[in-house]
Amino acid sequence: EPDGPARPTLVLSNPSSTDITVQVTNIGGSATGGGVDYFSGPYNVTFPAGQTSATLNISITDDVIYEDTETIDIVIVETSLPAGVNLGTPDQAIVNIVDDDDVLVRFDRATDTVSEGDGTVTIRVVREGQAEIPVTVTVTTSDGTATAGVDYGTIGDPNPPVFTSITIAPDQSFVDVEVNLIDDDCQEVDETFIGDLSVVPADQRVILGTPNQTVITINDDDERTIEFINAPYATVEGDNTPYNVCLSITPVCDLPTAEVSIVATQRTAIRNQDFDPVTVTVRFDPNQSVSCVLLDNVIDDSVREATEYFSLEIRVPSGSRLTPGANANVTILDNEVIITGTGEGFNDTVIGDPLYEVPLNTIANTTFTEVTSLCYEIHGEAGKIFNLISDGCVQVNAEYSAMDIPENGNIINKIGVLAYDNAGGCINIEVDVSNCVPVVNGVAYNDSVYNMNGVSASRRTGRARIAVPNCDRRLFDNLVFWVVCQDIGGQEMIKFQVLRGAGLFADSHGLIGQFWNIPVTVSNFTGTFSTNDSRVIPYVVTVQPDRTPQRQFVAELFHRTWDKSARPCLYAGDGQGGTVFDPTLTPNDPVIAGTFLDYEVSNLFASDFVYNRLEPRNCP
Repeated sequence: EPDGPARPTLVLSNPSSTDITVQVTNIGGSATGGGVDYFSGPYNVTFPAGQTSATLNISITDDVIYEDTETIDIVIVETSLPAGVNLGTPDQAIVNIVDDDDVLVRFDRATDTVSEGDGTVTIRVVREGQAEIPVTVTVTTSDGTATAGVDYGTIGDPNPPVFTSITIAPDQSFVDVEVNLIDDDCQEVDETFIGDLSVVPADQRVILGTPNQTVITINDDDERTIEFINAPYATVEGDNTPYNVCLSITPVCDLPTAEVSIVATQRTAIRNQDFDPVTVTVRFDPNQSVSCVLLDNVIDDSVREATEYFSLEIRVPSGSRLTPGANANVTILDNEVIITGTGEGFNDTVIGDPLYEVPLNTIANTTFTEVTSLCYEIHGEAGKIFNLISDGCVQVNAEYSAMDIPENGNIINKIGVLAYDNAGGCINIEVDVSNCVPVVNGVAYNDSVYNMNGVSASRRTGRARIAVPNCDRRLFDNLVFWVVCQDIGGQEMIKFQVLRGAGLFADSHGLIGQFWNIPVTVSNFTGTFSTNDSRVIPYVVTVQPDRTPQRQFVAELFHRTWDKSARPCLYAGDGQGGTVFDPTLTPNDPVIAGTFLDYEVSNLFASDFVYNRLEPRNCP
């Protein structure tokens, strides 16, 4: 192709005394005329006088396109012969144009990184240079630190994939090869496999460029979960017996060692006073599913205390792709207490963890000469919302949040009231501890009063007053609530009060509402009870609701409420004047129906919990 014009020779059998000119033309072939591969005829060829040979010049185009050898078919035009000149044989010829151009093939990158869960990885082969014919290559893979049949390729086949006869067509500049990735459940180190490029069959004009090898890194995307097992835990103060804490890891894989920490954190038990806030390391060797450690961090004192607990938290190294499970609680049973039943006779001294006081208007016991309340505490969970009251046409939800010092417990920082007004409308009222301003259907009423269709909301100094229609109307036309925003010891919190709630349905529910108009029987406690406070008297409380099973618990009659008001209150729960735990903890008093988890709702105005009593309406 680069040699210049093609020069086929024409022969005259005898010399002539004069010049003889004949014509040659192209009649076909695989080459393209018109200047693409050559310049088309016809061509005039002259035999000078006295000579028997003449050369034809066919101009050849020297391009840069990789192509096969191409041909030009030429013939002597008989009609162009002068008189006395006859056409001999051969009168036709074939001109071969041998291509000298090459192309280069290579991978588009020397390295690539993919995630195990991507399914496949694309290896791209690039052709550099123009081509009119296909280029065929082979891609061969081999193990690096990854294993064929386990990490890539075909599951179970130990032979690394080989991709033969990979063709790059003339109208393509690249071709992709897909290598399967095997996604397992086991956490492992990142691994590699190798791709090599070759030209098959060997072609001197197909040059193997760089990179002709690529290293594929497979990033593992699996995580393992580490959880407490056999939790919660309980131990008796002063018994000098370590308790066994076990963790499980899933899935179990043949991996390097994994290490996590267990950290003891404060709840109702006080660190360095009731327990040592230890941090211990737990190790999992390859293929080990459970690892245990003995803890002996409970401090034995001589103080008579309520049952207390602290939490154990799993902490994992950063970047380890280990997911910690839920915290586990450790209950400390005080060794200075002698009691059968589970009541404790001391008033709450912790400002966190919302406490509730409910007047027992339907108490069936003539020994009480004045209205007696029930005092109990719901720890709840920070960042979640729980229902306080659920009735036919009103519900009240409370958002819990951690105190500024989270170890001290939780507080209520927001109240949401959903009520049906007398016109059938849906009214949402929200009060935030930050300003105590009632927000009615998105409008804040700071210096004004909302009063429409039986619903009113207004802000007073440090508190908000909310009144909503009473579906039952047995005693009052409306229900009245106070949302009091307090600052106790530098901690802002909400105290929710029901000023007028005797008209709630007998089957109302919620953490507070379930005690209104419910038959309650109080009887003497006959077990052994030890206390230095002569004012504390234990009783057995029996609650007989309409739609949930009867339940009993031990409560102590204390002649002041938790806020030190001089009125009697029956304190219930396992500790701190009425702590209600999840029933998986021991001991537990069934003060409320179910557990506090049964009262969790999805947002401040939602009613999606187990004991919902709100009548369904089409509220936005």
